[in-house]
Parts: sequence; C-alpha cells; structure tokens
Amino acid sequence: MSQSNPFECICGCGEVNLKTQLRTNHVIGCKCPSCIGRRNKRKGQAGQAKMHKRLGGDGWTPTNEESARPYNVECLVMPESKVGGQVPASFDKFIATEWFRRALSQSARAVPLGSGALPCVVLRGQWAVVDIRRRRK
Repeated sequence: MSQSNPFECICGCGEVNLKTQLRTNHVIGCKCPSCIGRRNKRKGQAGQAKMHKRLGGDGWTPTNEESARPYNVECLVMPESKVGGQVPASFDKFIATEWFRRALSQSARAVPLGSGALPCVVLRGQWAVVDIRRRRK
C-alpha cells in the first residue's frame, strides 16, 4: 500500500508544497484549472486597478473593463513622429498581430456613441497605445 504525501495538493494535480491556501486548501502553485483561473483573474484586476489610478481615475476601481468609463486625460504631450526605418520591425509586427487587433477592437466597441473617446490599449499599466486614426476636428 502506498501512502499519499501529506504535502500534496488535495485536487490530485501532483503539486507538492508545505504551504496551502487558506480558502481552498490547495497548495501554493496548484495547477488545477480553478486555481489557474483565480490567479489570472487576480493579476488582471490588479492591472486594471493600476491603469485606473495612473489614468487619473478616482473613487472605486472598476472590477472589469466593461463597467469602466472613459478617462479624460488632460495633459500636455510632446509627440515625436517616427516612420519607416526608425520604427523597429518588432513594433510593426506587434501592432499587426491578431491579439493587438482584437484588444483595440474590444476597446473601440466599448466606446459610447457620441462620446468622442478614442480606443486605447494599455500595456503593463505603463504604456498607452491610442488609435488616433478616428480623431475628428
């Protein structure tokens, strides 16, 4: 008869650790779908909170982007235009990816009609890529 390891996760994922999570009793680093989803949600909401604060948001932090509101970013910018060989090929490749196209499309669909807000993708809470092609005077 084999005896199970007392430090093995209760879900049977095979992960072994001395520490367990208080709420779920799974070990730290568990690889079951429930734990992976929980970690992804926590990281995503932390990123949304960081973005909310850095864009000047006040009050409660939206728990998902769909309930967020457009931000009025009033600041002076000093644009620098780069074209052709000055733009790294990796940036062009990134902007052309299906992932970026979907992210920008998701932002564009969330913009309320008539608001004049521009779709924007914030990367790692530090860089905002704004689609200015729709800008009207």
